[in-house]
Amino acid sequence: MRVLITAGPTREPIDAVRFISNRSSGRLGVDVAVAAMSRGHDTTLLLGPVSVQPPESTPGGPLRIYRFESSSELKQLLEAHWNDHDGLIMAAAVCDYRPTTVTEGKLARDPSRPLTLTLEPTPDLVRRCAAVRRPGQWIIGFALEERITLEQRADAKMRAKGVDAIVANPLGTMEATDITAWWLEPDQPPRPCQRMSKREFARWLIERAEQLHQARHPASPTAAPEAES
Repeated sequence: MRVLITAGPTREPIDAVRFISNRSSGRLGVDVAVAAMSRGHDTTLLLGPVSVQPPESTPGGPLRIYRFESSSELKQLLEAHWNDHDGLIMAAAVCDYRPTTVTEGKLARDPSRPLTLTLEPTPDLVRRCAAVRRPGQWIIGFALEERITLEQRADAKMRAKGVDAIVANPLGTMEATDITAWWLEPDQPPRPCQRMSKREFARWLIERAEQLHQARHPASPTAAPEAES
């Protein structure tokens, strides 16, 4: 299958040197891309500004990577590549808000008065992809929420965005090396996943993606055996 994966945060500019962002490391999305390549899938990774770097090559071959900074740049990349893929795994942490205006150059510091920023919602990129997908395409989304409302809010997001499944994980997942998540599909009870490393979870997630793909393309061949690393 041809799988499109997004990873990392966005940076929404305030001026030429400042921006709004979040704590996403991008580690999980990179691991998912490597896992997909290792199982023989044609993989494209849209990668944000991260400190963790993907390997130049994987057991399945070289990884195709396109870089983005802002949600606008990610939107352009999704518009360019989504139609050419069978599935989308939206692991990127897109900022919910961005400044309504971006100052040219650098804002001058004025200690005598506070600085007020006016923010606007960023586009719901997952929902946009769901709205224009062709028959047979599938989408896996992500929800990062407080544990006490995790399952309810993830289920609501899944239905509002029109995705086929969603990975729900608590706030502690950000910057961590392991993950405890819940897998949700429409009209099915949430499925908890045992605590595991992000690399192990990435392989587990690709197996779930293969199941989604197989359900929509019964005649498609199964994944190739995972290559030795």
